[in-house]
Amino acid sequence: MTFRWLRSWLEMIWKYESYPFRYEQAVYKKPLREHEKKPQDLSNVPGVPGVDFPIYHSVPETSFSCAHVPIHPGMYANVETGCQAYHVCHDGREGHQGASFLCTNGTLFDQTKFACDWWYNVDCSKAIEHYKLNADPRTHTCQSRSPKNCKKNRMAFTIGSHMISVSVG
Repeated sequence: MTFRWLRSWLEMIWKYESYPFRYEQAVYKKPLREHEKKPQDLSNVPGVPGVDFPIYHSVPETSFSCAHVPIHPGMYANVETGCQAYHVCHDGREGHQGASFLCTNGTLFDQTKFACDWWYNVDCSKAIEHYKLNADPRTHTCQSRSPKNCKKNRMAFTIGSHMISVSVG
């Protein structure tokens, strides 16, 4: 009985003609989403875009380098972008410019506050003078010098409403 089943199965396989596989994979290329050509609405931002404040849409390549800043880790305004871009320099994982960020149009990175603020509140020409504030624990790192709040070999800083703690060394 077992052999009959095996024999009928083998006969079926020998009679089977393989289906001619001629299926071609359909290639669907989704078109890249292009930036809309309509201009950004800056009507609620006081001032003239491109005159009073820069209007970058991405962080441009500049000569800024974390190798040329005084303190690591730290947050640094990029004066070549009119302070619209800023960099977070720490251990070099993100390359020579560190982690790069862009303030929204109409705002600039305020080196004294370590945050983006309206362009008319920021004096970008003094940003480099304020790079040293990255070393001041009263403005940049732990809220108090208590060992509970400021662990050895760690530095904390605030980006917007987020407190970030980074290992040092």
